[in-house]
Amino acid sequence: MKKPIRVAVTGAAGQIGYSLLFRIASGQMLGSDQPLILQLLELPLDKVQAALKGVMMEIEDCAFPLLAGMSGTGDPKVAFKDADLALLVGARPRGPGMERKDLLLENAKIFIEQGKALDAVAQRNVKVLVVGNPANTNAYIAMKSAPSLPKKNFTAMLRLDHNSSCGATTRRPCIPIIASLLQAGNR
Repeated sequence: MKKPIRVAVTGAAGQIGYSLLFRIASGQMLGSDQPLILQLLELPLDKVQAALKGVMMEIEDCAFPLLAGMSGTGDPKVAFKDADLALLVGARPRGPGMERKDLLLENAKIFIEQGKALDAVAQRNVKVLVVGNPANTNAYIAMKSAPSLPKKNFTAMLRLDHNSSCGATTRRPCIPIIASLLQAGNR
């Protein structure tokens, strides 16, 4: 049997994190023969931690055979301890009246803290996927906050941006087919 891979997921009780956890635990992400340990991070607020406990109970009820362990916490250093893979899903959404610069500043705090925690306790070869928007900016911030980890191990999920760009350009009659597309900038 293979050694379990430690998968840290932030924003685990949020809508996106919740939907990912069941696919990860079932083997759809890492393969049907790869055991894993879920290390879940949520805000250190009683209400949010209670929601996280509920999510964990649902996952336990599924009795996924590949799930070798699971923990939930509000402390990034606990969630990222020895992590082989980190999915940084949680991010602050833009609130009413919030300007883009305010959103960037709030998310910078989150991803600086998470980058520092990854740098301190994760496996040295940890792979980091940032999902929380603006994903490429947040990935850059996390990467810069984790100077001892390989820069090439940080990436951002920009497929929605890519798809939007492809859709926008193919609606124009002068562009028949897009062979490749470079996405730059933020949503």
